[in-house]
This record gives sequence, structure tokens and C-alpha cells, in this order.
Amino acid sequence: MKKEKEKGRPMNVGSRGRTGDARKKGSMDGSVERAIGSRLRAYYDEVAREPVPDRFVELLERLDEDSKKH
Repeated sequence: MKKEKEKGRPMNVGSRGRTGDARKKGSMDGSVERAIGSRLRAYYDEVAREPVPDRFVELLERLDEDSKKH
């Protein structure tokens, strides 16, 4: 107990600087977190399926060739 006070940190502080009780009150409901995660996955899944533009593929190929030379 004294050691933590000596280090300048209050007792029971979480990684975000809140006490255990305050952290629980500020957290989202698990169902809300799952809904947000589901929507983010759906959105980024669509983006990941889009074709890569030819100019990006050409740029990546040139960069790959340059890195092999050096």
C-alpha cells in the first residue's frame, strides 16, 4: 500500500486512470459492443472485397522490384 503511494499512483487505478468502480460504470454493455463489432466487420469486409486499383498494383510491383535490387 505504501509502495504505490510512494510511486505517485493512487490505489486501484486501471490502465485508463479510473478506479475499478468508475471503470465498470463507464463500460459499454456487452450486447452494444457485439453490435458495434458486427457492424464494423460487415463494413470492412465489404471494403476488403473491393478490387485493388491497377495503379496500386503497379506501384507495389515497382516497390517490390526496387527492394530486391537493394
